[in-house]
Amino acid sequence: MAELLIKNSSAGFIKAVIFDKDGTLSNSEQYLLELAKTRIEFAVSEFKKLKISNFRIFLLRKLLNCIYGSENKTLSAKSCLAIASKEQNIISTATIFTLFGFDWFKSLSMSQTIFNEVEIFLSNNQDKIKKKRTLISGAFDLLVDLKRNGVSIALMTNDTQAGIEEFIYSNKLEGIFDYLWSAENKPSKPNPKAVIELCKRMKINPSECALISDADTDLKMAKEADVPIIIGFTGGWKNPPTLTEKQFIIEKLNELNIQINT
Repeated sequence: MAELLIKNSSAGFIKAVIFDKDGTLSNSEQYLLELAKTRIEFAVSEFKKLKISNFRIFLLRKLLNCIYGSENKTLSAKSCLAIASKEQNIISTATIFTLFGFDWFKSLSMSQTIFNEVEIFLSNNQDKIKKKRTLISGAFDLLVDLKRNGVSIALMTNDTQAGIEEFIYSNKLEGIFDYLWSAENKPSKPNPKAVIELCKRMKINPSECALISDADTDLKMAKEADVPIIIGFTGGWKNPPTLTEKQFIIEKLNELNIQINT
């Protein structure tokens, strides 16, 4: 087992590290802001087709910005857009639509259509997206160091499998991750059973892992799965998240180091 050092002090011995993606390894705030903006514009366009009043359009923008967590060109690290899966965001958006008098079937259908149209629109702007989802400073060096020292590396995210593959390809991380767990794997995070099932695939116990994330939902999940080293990371956002479920806290990824005792 390898010894994990946090700010040059031993945190314990591990066989694997489970990483969150957005806001932990990936600079995702600008991309997510663009995603929120685009979804809102597509929603507004749909509402205008239905002859909704300008005042209600104003309310729609305000409510969607609120649930997506976007304000003054920053995104809340604790918002549903930053943490939840696409399906959960579809439901959140549909719930807002019901406030404007649409029944659940119509609201959900509109939300699904808007999300699908936005996905197609953004897929035609891949170069723009790639520039907004770069690796957080220190991420590559940390991953390589873990790999070189025989520590298994898992990526657990509420992104889709396709989103994970794009992240890996665009950041030249092929061969780095030993295990992947997406929103399509069941159970998905933040269910603690997701960590337990992932560890089964890695053929290790949760007690032999560390988990690092920028979200309290992930940190609590790790705690409930009996992961002993739970690391909160705050350096991935303009407005750093306040984390309450962490055991350790770091602002920079280079505050983590691995040491092999011979």
